[in-house]
Amino acid sequence: MKKTMLCLCLCAFLATAAFGEKLAVKVNLGGTYLMGGDYNKGIIGYRDYELSVLGASETFIDSMKTLGLGYQCGVELLYNLNANLAVGVEAGYLGASVTSHLERTWHNYKWTINPSLTAIPVTLNINYFKPLGKKMKLHAMVGAGAFISSLNYVYNIEDSPNSYNGTWMPDSQTVFGAKAGIGIEYPLAKKFFLTVDVTGRYAQVKGFTGAWEGIYHGVAQSGSGTLYAYDYDGTYTVFGIYTAAPSGAHVQNVREATFSLSGISLQVGVKISL
Repeated sequence: MKKTMLCLCLCAFLATAAFGEKLAVKVNLGGTYLMGGDYNKGIIGYRDYELSVLGASETFIDSMKTLGLGYQCGVELLYNLNANLAVGVEAGYLGASVTSHLERTWHNYKWTINPSLTAIPVTLNINYFKPLGKKMKLHAMVGAGAFISSLNYVYNIEDSPNSYNGTWMPDSQTVFGAKAGIGIEYPLAKKFFLTVDVTGRYAQVKGFTGAWEGIYHGVAQSGSGTLYAYDYDGTYTVFGIYTAAPSGAHVQNVREATFSLSGISLQVGVKISL
């Protein structure tokens, strides 16, 4: 580890010496909003199905929530081609987590799931800068690269006298993604800048497959499964973890469920010219 850190420091020193003021480092953090994909469609579909079969004297507690607000941070190394154009290599981290709960009040049934979706985007970016007055600059960016995505999924179903609870931790998936954004840059000192950026992002993750373990009917069990989505009676999108693709009279349009990393981010950061 010490040799690796020494090597990285030496490379950074040599790069700075070689390129001089052409290099800059940008660090940012903020919030993001994810579209959610089939997961969000399934949450809405499950709620709509429950409402469609609800009896006149029956009610249920609805705290069904879709994936949405999350967090994001990133570090970008920029090489200035000229005063208006720079290329950058950026690595970051983003994620979101949500807990959904449904309870049928006319019998003992409770359904709770808690997915945590994270990704490490590594992208190559093209950055354009345009002066706005004497100090401020407009910043526009487009980029593309790999999104290394992971999912942790905790579930609990109470359906007297049966209960199901456990954790599903599928293997990580690496997918291609792209982004574009616009922002402003304002100098706080000679080589120190405040940045504010709004970025749109496109990336879709499907094929989450991996090990699960939990308690089923009071007995510890484990196995491997894939998250599938389908349209129940062609109307309600639902999803579940299955060892094989689901089938049946009510099951239509079966597919591996998609988690969408697509969305929009607002980040504040600093840029340091080297």
